[in-house]
Amino acid sequence: MAKKKPPAAKPSKKSASKKAKAKPAPRTAVRKHEPGWVDAGKGYELGIRDGKLAARKDGATCSVPKALKDGPVAERLLAAIDFLEDHERTCLGAVETWMLRSLPVPRKVLESVMVDDAWAKVLRDAWVVPVAADNAVDREAGGFFRGVDPQKGIGVVDRGGETAWLETELVMIPHPTLLDEVDDLRGLAVEIGVTQGLSQLFRETFVVPKVAPADPMAIDSYSGGEFGMLSQAIGLTKRLGYRVAGGAAVARVLERGRFVEARFDIGDGDPMYETTTGDLGFVDDKQRPIAVVDVPPVAFSEGMRMASM
Repeated sequence: MAKKKPPAAKPSKKSASKKAKAKPAPRTAVRKHEPGWVDAGKGYELGIRDGKLAARKDGATCSVPKALKDGPVAERLLAAIDFLEDHERTCLGAVETWMLRSLPVPRKVLESVMVDDAWAKVLRDAWVVPVAADNAVDREAGGFFRGVDPQKGIGVVDRGGETAWLETELVMIPHPTLLDEVDDLRGLAVEIGVTQGLSQLFRETFVVPKVAPADPMAIDSYSGGEFGMLSQAIGLTKRLGYRVAGGAAVARVLERGRFVEARFDIGDGDPMYETTTGDLGFVDDKQRPIAVVDVPPVAFSEGMRMASM
């Protein structure tokens, strides 16, 4: 006859108590990093907001601690900010060159660059006009540039304030001196709330005089400007986006198939010495002087704008 198994021993209260208390240790909470923020340690995260270094702690924005501002994470982000600012200047300079040289811009180029926010910011709401295959420009069919579609064409807001598509492979961003009824376009821009990233419609312009000045080869309207140091004049010229060469601020324009340079004398020599601005003159692509009344309209306007700034 099989023997009955003895009943299993019941765990003592002391043993049960120990098992009840043996809970797994809680896991340390892991903070999830959102895109655009970099862990900088000690609960802080750094990022770029509106083109500036920003910080937050526990999800709340705060000022950037000095210790973090001098750290490696901040250095990388500041370098990125410098790169982005330089990229924006490059985009603006390129589009401004298209305008100053009346260069036809291929639709494919616009398709390629509009995916970049910096390019899109400069190009959006620029007034564009279609250019035919034979380089004929239809100034009446223009509009405020809004985008490009591979199938539909160039998207614009036309003179009537309506959305339209230009079926063209080339467009031009004309200088305001070349636009008919530019005052009407400025009024339309205000009416529909246009904000141009490129200084175009509201760009300061000047008209070539019909009568030659006292010196037919130069304009002295802006001569006599004083600077404590030549380096200040040079620095201002470069900040405004102009080149300095041979003691002059230089604006170069391609017009009527030839290059024309406006040259505004800012002085030459030791950059630590004081200087006084001189005359504004114009030369062709072979550095030959051009009479003021013979200067092409865009080159004249840009030269006067440079000197007045």
